[in-house]
Amino acid sequence: MRLWTIQDKAAYDDLCEKGVLHCDAALAGWLKDDLFRKSYDWLVGEMKGRVGEPPQGVEYPVWAWYLLLGKNVKPDLRRVEFRNYVGEHYVIEAEIPDEKILLSDEEYWHLVLNDSYFSDAPEDDDEAEELADKWFAGLPSREQEQVKRESWKKVFDKACCPWTFVQATFWELRKEQIVSVRKFYGKAKPIEL
Repeated sequence: MRLWTIQDKAAYDDLCEKGVLHCDAALAGWLKDDLFRKSYDWLVGEMKGRVGEPPQGVEYPVWAWYLLLGKNVKPDLRRVEFRNYVGEHYVIEAEIPDEKILLSDEEYWHLVLNDSYFSDAPEDDDEAEELADKWFAGLPSREQEQVKRESWKKVFDKACCPWTFVQATFWELRKEQIVSVRKFYGKAKPIEL
């Protein structure tokens, strides 16, 4: 499967030096937020069940793009989604075996990140959404958590998601899987975490 991952200079240098790239949890700013960590931990569990256990010492996956606006194309860095990078970065195009990748809908991934229930109600049906939310709110809290976590699995189902922006997660990127590399300099202002 053809994918594109965007990595900073330190990650790219590490990949060049070691021949393999893993997510360095100590450097992942998003893991400092407890709510996000909960979501990523859930994803890790799904990955273990769907693509297998991570290599020794690896806790979290590497992220990449599979589809942008419904097409398997390299990221257009002029788009708003890619304007938050600061400093030297690399767009790495890679070919990774399908069975080592978990695809998910990037738009609906935000329901997982925000610890929200992913209802079956059609998005354009306000009445159905209101009924689904009311039903969910009426569940005991323990059952709510189970139902919510089960609902998150829909992010992997292209039948119920737009599948316009699709992200890929995988345990590692090997140097021999790289097809091309493009360096760029992000000009966004750094954000304090």
